[in-house]
Amino acid sequence: MGEVINMYQIRPVTFARQRRGRCDCCDRQQVLAGKILVLEGANLIGDLVLCGECAAALAELLDHSRERVTREWTFGNGPLTPENNPDSQDDREQN
Repeated sequence: MGEVINMYQIRPVTFARQRRGRCDCCDRQQVLAGKILVLEGANLIGDLVLCGECAAALAELLDHSRERVTREWTFGNGPLTPENNPDSQDDREQN
């Protein structure tokens, strides 16, 4: 059976009414705009309460970091070890 990979997600949530408090990101006492929920699969593993500035900065970063898998490979030799590492073989030939 294949290995199950849990995907991490972040989900922004805006508050219905803004409130004052300490931002988890910049640690300043600010008007808090909302929170970011951090999920692993369907499980909530954490959250961050953010001010408007930090929420906007994080949203901008996330908009630029979209990745898409176009092709996957399975390598026959498995993980890289000293025995199958081409660089370590070069070192042995020089000695």
